[in-house]
Amino acid sequence: MPKRQAGSMISKQWVKQTRAYFLTFPRETHFPELERQGERGAAFRYPEWLILLIGVLADKCKEKTDVGIHHLALTYWKERCGTQVQASPLSERQLRARLKKIRFRPGTGAGYIYQIFPPEYVR
Repeated sequence: MPKRQAGSMISKQWVKQTRAYFLTFPRETHFPELERQGERGAAFRYPEWLILLIGVLADKCKEKTDVGIHHLALTYWKERCGTQVQASPLSERQLRARLKKIRFRPGTGAGYIYQIFPPEYVR
């Protein structure tokens, strides 16, 4: 059985549409933007919404490993970030740590996904 490519279930158009729809959620709910890790930690280069969006895409593509999610995060990086994030792609270690903070587990997703999107959208 051939190995499926990360992101084979999405397109640039799907990423752009999902990003636009997804970004209405933090604006309308006044979702707090996490600035740093702890009171004295370094400021994050990647906004919380970007990490949450990577989780949505990982759930859509049914990625079950941290390595697969990182590879998926690199796919369509510019479309996912838009003009709001002008940073190079994050490392696998950074992504794993940030996903852990939002309680995203590879293969099972996270509850926030189904609070924002209807189940048929990410299936």
